[in-house]
Amino acid sequence: MSGINFLGSASGLPLEELVKTFVKTERDVKLGRINTQKTTLESSLSGVSRLKSALSAFQDAAKKLSGESLNTRKATIVQPTENKTYIEATVSNRAAAGSFDIKVNSLASGSRFETQDMAFTSATDVVSTTDGTLSFTAGDKTFDIDVTAGMTLNELRRKINESSDNFGVNVNIVNAGGGVGSKLVFTSDITGEGNDLVVSNNNAELDRISTVPTGATQVMEQKQIAQNAVIEIDGILATSSSNTFKNAIQDIDITVKAITPENNNASLDVAYDKKAVEENINAFITSYNALVDQVNNLTKFRTLGSDGKTVTAEGGALAGDSLPRNIMGQLRGMLGSNIDDADSGLSTLYALGITMDKNGKLEISTSTEFGSESGKSRFDAALNENFDSIAKVFGGDNGLITQIDSFITDFNKGGGVIDVREKSLKKQIEDNAKALEAANRYMDNYEKSLRKRYVALDSLLGGMQRTASAVTSQLTSLPGFNTNKS
Repeated sequence: MSGINFLGSASGLPLEELVKTFVKTERDVKLGRINTQKTTLESSLSGVSRLKSALSAFQDAAKKLSGESLNTRKATIVQPTENKTYIEATVSNRAAAGSFDIKVNSLASGSRFETQDMAFTSATDVVSTTDGTLSFTAGDKTFDIDVTAGMTLNELRRKINESSDNFGVNVNIVNAGGGVGSKLVFTSDITGEGNDLVVSNNNAELDRISTVPTGATQVMEQKQIAQNAVIEIDGILATSSSNTFKNAIQDIDITVKAITPENNNASLDVAYDKKAVEENINAFITSYNALVDQVNNLTKFRTLGSDGKTVTAEGGALAGDSLPRNIMGQLRGMLGSNIDDADSGLSTLYALGITMDKNGKLEISTSTEFGSESGKSRFDAALNENFDSIAKVFGGDNGLITQIDSFITDFNKGGGVIDVREKSLKKQIEDNAKALEAANRYMDNYEKSLRKRYVALDSLLGGMQRTASAVTSQLTSLPGFNTNKS
């Protein structure tokens, strides 16, 4: 576009400024509407996304009051002595409340074997002069170790301990000396009655380090048998092949750590975790109120000053949109409804002490302005005296949380109302971007066409001015053409 910067130089007229004015006016008209639409669409998409996130946050808080979560149990253990743990307990949400006396009679243990006195004099003694295999078995577990000719006692110890197939056999050497010598010791982690370690071989030279002989050689001595853990629950004996008693008390797992002192047992108390429920209900209220604030911000209208023109507060991204208002209207209806499956007299949030203030937010009020009982007193009574009633209102099969979860899922799921709205706005933003590209192409062509016409005009006017100057110059050179202006 060489020469464009000199538009008007031939005629001396401000044609460059004129073209720029025309282009700016056309650009403002063409692009202004598109850019305004772009801002509106992007703001709406952001608003819908924020609405979706706020609904999801409220849904997550609500789920913490579902049937399983609301029935959280708390296990309190009193150990027989301070600074020592005798039992631990894990309680499922299905466990019944109760108190139990726990006596630990014995812990589960694995078996232990050691070689005979003077079977070896040192850790460097050769185990066997020929190759062979040791097979280790305990319960349903097994693994093999190849013993090579000339292998020492210490080499065998290391090979067994480092085997990747080892299911829990720990091998040590005790160098006692004197008339005892060096003893190879096998300790099995497999606990429980009948799960004694069995070590067999295919070479009689290995009988000294086996529990089952192949030849006539003396085998290892058993120093400890595998045994069960034994406890008494309120005087009732219970056994376990491990130190964990699964469902010894239904839906409660007890792990024993030490034998309790004589006549000094541990106690286990299982109760509803009221503190956790109270915290989750308060989190539910807080999350709902945050949703109310978010919707209010998204739907507020622009505020004008006293002159009726000056904007004093911008409107929300979804101002005038009926979607968020419809959602909140339905949610308020659920929160104020009667739960059919709940207990009579305690089947609403109001009966549980949870009310809605003048701003549409949930609260547990301490005020007695509208009655002799405050919301807080009703809530505390339900929590302490009618815990199961709270569970029915929130966590029943047709309880409030099930209704809320289903309702929000229908809006937020793929193909749901919000998803469809988001996809529609994204498509409109894409179309807007294409329209903007087309408008910019139009403006480029418009400016080129305008400049082309004004370049021709500039040239024509310049030529006419030069012709006029030449004619004037010739006329002034004629005798008598100049007049005395005095």
